[in-house]
Amino acid sequence: MLDDLTLFIEVAQRGSFAKTAEDLNMSPSGLSKRISKLEERFGAPLMTRSARGVVLTSFGKLIFDDIADTIFHIKEKVLSFDNLQQNLLTVLCPQNLMAGPMFQAISQFQYDCPTLQLRIEPDNRNVLTSQKRFDVAFRVGEQEDSSLFQKRVGSITVQIVGQKPQSKTPHLFVPYKSKLMPKTDRFNKLISAYNHVHYVGDISLARQFVAAGNGAGLLPSTEIQALIDNNMHKLHCHSEVLFTRPIYALWPNSHSPSQHVRQLIKQISTHCDATPALRGDVMYNASGA
Repeated sequence: MLDDLTLFIEVAQRGSFAKTAEDLNMSPSGLSKRISKLEERFGAPLMTRSARGVVLTSFGKLIFDDIADTIFHIKEKVLSFDNLQQNLLTVLCPQNLMAGPMFQAISQFQYDCPTLQLRIEPDNRNVLTSQKRFDVAFRVGEQEDSSLFQKRVGSITVQIVGQKPQSKTPHLFVPYKSKLMPKTDRFNKLISAYNHVHYVGDISLARQFVAAGNGAGLLPSTEIQALIDNNMHKLHCHSEVLFTRPIYALWPNSHSPSQHVRQLIKQISTHCDATPALRGDVMYNASGA
């Protein structure tokens, strides 16, 4: 009923069904039926129709005078919410990616959209996106939430590296949950070669243990690149690539994301294509290259 009252106000303002229908992208007959339905609801005519337009009845004028200001106020509020939404973007992303290898892309996006208010929630936990409010999320690994639209934007390889050869490294630091690791005899044999396996629950922490010389780490290519960038050129490769994890952009509600979401996804995807650690390249091999 509120929608029909709004249409009544729109027609009363313009004094014409044809003009109102054109402005609101409606058919004149459809608009007339909506007003007739409203008049049936009140049990009294709201306006008289003629070739020259429409004139409010006494009852119609009473309704208009009583609710027009309220309808206008609600309309202005809705428009302000639309403008706010157009200038607000909430982004979810793992902290180690957003503050690390993806930062250049998100920084350039912010520079290109200076009036856009960003809300970035960096979190390494792969929390169910259904429990969060967001416009776009970047997640690593296969995504099971079928209610979201998704696009693959990059890949991360995972291998074991350390400062010493495997034969001299009794400790291994693992940041992944067991369900994410390969269930193969080859992988289990590789892990069992270490005297002590530590499950640290955080990728950046596992990298810091390797940097401190405490042992080897089961690390993604992004963290191996961080070690290389910090002038750690004496890494030893303890394994080839053990598995690869995809990077996905996810968004809700519409098959076609908003303009800003499309722009950010394109920027991240282009950046991943140009960044070896984000496009699935092997960061370190047995020869140390």
